Amino acid sequence: AVQHHRSEAFLPSEYRRNHHSRTRFLLQRPQSPSWSPPMRLSSLNCLAGALLALTSVVTAQTYDAIVVGSGPGGLVAAEYLSRDSSVSVLILEAGPRSLTATGGTDSPDYAQGRGITKFDIPGEYDNIIYNGANEQYRVEWVSDAYMWLGKLVGGCSSINAALYFRPPDSYVTNMQWPFSAAQMVSKMNENEQLHGHTDRPSPDGVWYTQEGYSIVSRALLARGYTERTINDAAARNSKSRTFGHAPFTFKNGKRDTPANAFWGQMSGRSNVRLLTGAKVDYILRASGGKATGVVYNGGTQALLSTRGTVLMAAGALSTPKVLIQSGIGPSSQLNLLNGRNGFPGVSQAAGWVTNANVGRNLFDTNVVFASFSHPQMSSFQYKNRPSWAINQYMNQGFTGPWSSAGPTLISYENYDVQGRTYEFQSTALTNGFGEFYSRGNAFTLALYINNPEARAASGFDGNANWRAFNEGTPYFGTSRDLAALQSYAQRTVSAMVAQGATFLSAGSDDASVANWVAANRGLITHHFGGSCYASSNSADTRRCADERLRVIGMTNVFVADASAMRDGTVNPYGFVMYIGREAADQAKTYIAANTGTSATCSTAENNIDYIGNDLTSRTSSTASGCCSICAATSGCRAYSWNNYNGGTCWLKSAKGSTQSKSGVISATLNGGSTSTCTTIEENVDYTGNDVGNALSGTAEGCCSICRARSDCKAYTWTNYNTGTCWLKSVKGAFTTKTGARSAQISSTSPTCTLVNNVDYNGNDIGNSPSAAASGCCDSCRARSGCRAFTWTNYNGGTCWLKSQQGPGTTVAGAVSGTI
Repeated sequence: AVQHHRSEAFLPSEYRRNHHSRTRFLLQRPQSPSWSPPMRLSSLNCLAGALLALTSVVTAQTYDAIVVGSGPGGLVAAEYLSRDSSVSVLILEAGPRSLTATGGTDSPDYAQGRGITKFDIPGEYDNIIYNGANEQYRVEWVSDAYMWLGKLVGGCSSINAALYFRPPDSYVTNMQWPFSAAQMVSKMNENEQLHGHTDRPSPDGVWYTQEGYSIVSRALLARGYTERTINDAAARNSKSRTFGHAPFTFKNGKRDTPANAFWGQMSGRSNVRLLTGAKVDYILRASGGKATGVVYNGGTQALLSTRGTVLMAAGALSTPKVLIQSGIGPSSQLNLLNGRNGFPGVSQAAGWVTNANVGRNLFDTNVVFASFSHPQMSSFQYKNRPSWAINQYMNQGFTGPWSSAGPTLISYENYDVQGRTYEFQSTALTNGFGEFYSRGNAFTLALYINNPEARAASGFDGNANWRAFNEGTPYFGTSRDLAALQSYAQRTVSAMVAQGATFLSAGSDDASVANWVAANRGLITHHFGGSCYASSNSADTRRCADERLRVIGMTNVFVADASAMRDGTVNPYGFVMYIGREAADQAKTYIAANTGTSATCSTAENNIDYIGNDLTSRTSSTASGCCSICAATSGCRAYSWNNYNGGTCWLKSAKGSTQSKSGVISATLNGGSTSTCTTIEENVDYTGNDVGNALSGTAEGCCSICRARSDCKAYTWTNYNTGTCWLKSVKGAFTTKTGARSAQISSTSPTCTLVNNVDYNGNDIGNSPSAAASGCCDSCRARSGCRAFTWTNYNGGTCWLKSQQGPGTTVAGAVSGTI
């Protein structure tokens, strides 16, 4: 059994969808979460739910936090951020649902109709991984090695053995982690209030399948080891030459990893949205290193609010992939991809963010699997699914050996090899490995180096294929790493043979053991980390993220997975959950610091409800709080507030018509465009001239979406996929079509004053394409916080949007203006 630990996920099936009910959006579970690609447009991308490769889809809602990947770091971060009901969170996950709490339904035959999936059942661990029937749950974009990195809600924490370890306090100090050991302890304690953690996985308190534990513990005690409770503070801060029962994140006999413990906490919150089947392609960027959103599934955009952040939680092998595809990374990688088909994120108008360390410093735990036999051993083979164990589990309160994933004993030892201190770990399994799996008296010791010195680099090769090990290897990549594991294996085999065990994997003499270790290099443990590590040391030229976990070169992109770890230590799954909590703190600070307070609105209209034009909703206990929320939401020009759910702002693209309604308070945002759309033409379809599409529950919502694009002058709305705006460059020809609703943009906005050959310096907040400078007026008005712009002919014409005018310099061909 190979241990896995963490999400490498990110990629729509929509778990929770906005359903419009006149003047508010209620988040509900749909009957079917699967998206089908729009059939109206041609040249569909082959990814599920993908839209036109040429289409840039704009969603009506913006988000304060977009979490890329729903692994342990991502779900912990999303749960913490979403505790604040004013913060909107979008989670994008590559794969499907998993545990029952996520809406998963993939159950083994014996559990059909019992409300649990195979992911909930610890004993199914060995039957899920490395099983061709489960390929949909595995990351498939790593081209150079076959791996079982999770691609499902919860990431690898939904398919791993759920072994849960807390590192020693010295770990964070030694690797120059940006935060103190005391802070790590406090936040891991906080996480533990939500998730189960136990070294007695069976709810009846009985340790099952302990024959191997007894044999190995005798050998360790004979060598001077001490038995401990692994995660106790005294034990974790003095690990060497200790052992104990394996600890797991199980509760009541079932997996209690983040897909249950953290998603379960936030799944009912109206400010959280989880999309499955949503593979992130790249981060949208403005100049100045600011992310403005992400693109997923070949063209669909999810946009950030003006205070928004991106949290990268795709895993140590996929976070750097997304960053490089976004034009953030080593110049050699960006040059390789620049101009290639399929990598539009590298050629964004904002230019490149050169970060030489993205994808580098990759490590993985080094491992070999030593099989032994012993006359007192009685193997338990999970892949054989013993009926008696399953019957006990299903009919006796989820008790028995099926309530565990297999590991029974964990031991540690640290010592120097060739002048370097190595941290070793053994994990006892209840069965033999490989060819010895079916032996009735066999067991395995997985022998690990938790802190190898070898490093590799992930990246794209010359054919633009993503490789985990594009340069170097993390497995026995130095002669010292090899010598270290040979030494540890020799000690372990000697200790076991002294207790009457037979080493099955090779001869038990030192030379045979050393040769056996060398012959088994390259086994993948899936404890990856380091590919964008964070450090408090600003002089560290190899760090990829700073002391705030921000990707260097970006202002609002944070690392929330094992990429941030500089060095290895124990199984990192528990530490990755902690990273998610720490990254959420940093994102929360950014959001708070960038929440505008200068927004002004018209005098409130008491007992007046603005009808229609809904964009989305936000929680606010007071009507006055809606003003700043509207200002921070792209396309919002008005709102109505009522006391629904403790107070809710119903954000709108325009004031529209009104009606009297007791208790409702409404107002418009000052300084906004008074752009409107023409009267909707019922049962009319504008044919051709498509420039994009976007989701909207109502035709009225298409008006603000179209206005937000300088190339959109008209739209047709249909009820496809619960409501879609088909955006058009002009009205063009039209036909009669039942249910279609169409309109054009009309504007009473004042024109901008344009100044030729002048460039307004600085204050950039974004950019948008426009063939003419005059088109920048509407683009600026549609962007919250935009007060000025400069247009250049870059990339066929680009509006550089600005928060204020700033100083001007003479630049031939530039055109600038203010609104």
